[in-house]
Amino acid sequence: MKTKKKTTTNIDNLETVISSGKAKIEESTKRPQGRPKSKIKKAQCPFYLPENIVKAIDKNCRGNKSVFAEEVFRFYFESKEIEY
Repeated sequence: MKTKKKTTTNIDNLETVISSGKAKIEESTKRPQGRPKSKIKKAQCPFYLPENIVKAIDKNCRGNKSVFAEEVFRFYFESKEIEY
């Protein structure tokens, strides 16, 4: 169902057009919508791995392979005392 827009009869007068507007400047204090974004910069890094390692990752990753890889790399770097 289409409806007609209500317009004022005195369109020629600029002050009438401006005063009939409903624009307001609002300061938003709301939290941004959506999931929270990580503050750490991340980059994608593709790897070519043997099939047995890929199967082991699939079996143990708990659904998110990136998080699993990050845990493995952190564990390795800490055990070898590598700064990252």
